[in-house]
Amino acid sequence: MKIEDLGISSALKCALVEKGFVNLHPPQGEAIPLALEGKNLVAAIPTASGKSLIGFIPAMNMVLTSGRKVLYIVPLKALASEKKDDLDRFSHLGFKVVMSSGDLDSDDSKLRDADIIIATSEKADSMIRHGSNWIKGVGLVIADEIHMIHDPGRGPTLEVALTKLIRRNRDLQIIALSATISNANDLALWLDAKLVTSNWRPIPLREGVYYNDEVSFDDGSSKDVPPGSDTIWQLIEQTVGEGGQCLVFVNMRKSTESLAVKYSPKMKKISGMKLTPEEEEALTGDADSTAMGKKLAACVGAGMAFHNAGLSYTQRRFVEDNFKNGRIKCIVATPTLAAGINLPARRVIVRDTYRFESNAGNVPISVMEVKQMCGRAGRPGYDPYGESVLIAKNYEDYEHLMDDYVMHDTERLTSKLGNESVLRGHILGLIATGDASSEDDVVGFMHDTFYGNTSQLYGIESVVEN
Repeated sequence: MKIEDLGISSALKCALVEKGFVNLHPPQGEAIPLALEGKNLVAAIPTASGKSLIGFIPAMNMVLTSGRKVLYIVPLKALASEKKDDLDRFSHLGFKVVMSSGDLDSDDSKLRDADIIIATSEKADSMIRHGSNWIKGVGLVIADEIHMIHDPGRGPTLEVALTKLIRRNRDLQIIALSATISNANDLALWLDAKLVTSNWRPIPLREGVYYNDEVSFDDGSSKDVPPGSDTIWQLIEQTVGEGGQCLVFVNMRKSTESLAVKYSPKMKKISGMKLTPEEEEALTGDADSTAMGKKLAACVGAGMAFHNAGLSYTQRRFVEDNFKNGRIKCIVATPTLAAGINLPARRVIVRDTYRFESNAGNVPISVMEVKQMCGRAGRPGYDPYGESVLIAKNYEDYEHLMDDYVMHDTERLTSKLGNESVLRGHILGLIATGDASSEDDVVGFMHDTFYGNTSQLYGIESVVEN
């Protein structure tokens, strides 16, 4: 299907074609026309298969043709700024995009004049609680990475914010974008939405496990890796030597820095990267520059980088932009980077499948999170294929990684709203904003959540009463 076949404003058609969007990918061709008809939509498709456009085109078309506002909800601030940059490329059409990710309690007066508002789920919930009047003018809500409902920390806030918006405005359109999940139909039932699922990817992806100088892939093929004392470096060096780039995922912020520093001298010999004095200054900051900035500049000057929540906006943008243009050959990152930020590489290496949690010790990370990381492999327009590699310590570990991650389906999405301590804050919020004025109202609200749609809610009255 072509862009010119869509029922959108001619100005938007021209702008999209000018920016190189001519043909739609198969999942886009199925999903976008449904969204343009005003239907609620859940699109569960693989990473890197063009989910963003399924949100962008209906969003821009709504603003241009009906003048109603669009609220675009994302899980992370870094993702909000990326979406704003993407939409700003079209702002010459006459709409205004604003990112609201500041202090949760600030009242954003500039949002009244904005056409598309991009916010994290926490910020969106805060704006609803503050009774922002402009929310009444929202005609479309896009929930990007909606599988984050599964996350115990962020999930309940996203779920409650969406339920409030739907209950307050019954003709609101919802577009929910998700990675491939096994029970996407549950989301579609909850949102009364059309469901589009697909396994199509623009670049084929092979997922595998490294063991004994060899990567064994899910399609039965294998690839030899030059032997050496440091597995991660052998995998990076092989990829860069073949003209590709690498993303390495580790479980701690400290590890991102230590690995990048460790591999920088080796990378310097093969990368050909050099920093200008201006670039070095941008990375280190001013005269009072942090030790982290100096460390980052030294790594980037060798063609290596780390990426974590401790970087400033400028540093993060520099790393992302120079990875995209090929100057930086390898980034070592925490899994947060996998949550939607568009940084594909030919090979993704997942070093850690465990994470330390304060009350539980080392716990295995979910299949969904590993698949999100793996899905970053394969750069459209650059790579003929993508490879993701998990690292096995011994044969037993190899079998575990192959069976429990590579060949395994992602977990079913489940609501995390049923936890009494989580509910407490949200029930207070419902009462404070007038979304509920009695115990029955609160129970009624709970029935409209994803939690209420996917469980029997046995005993919910007594939990609410408590």
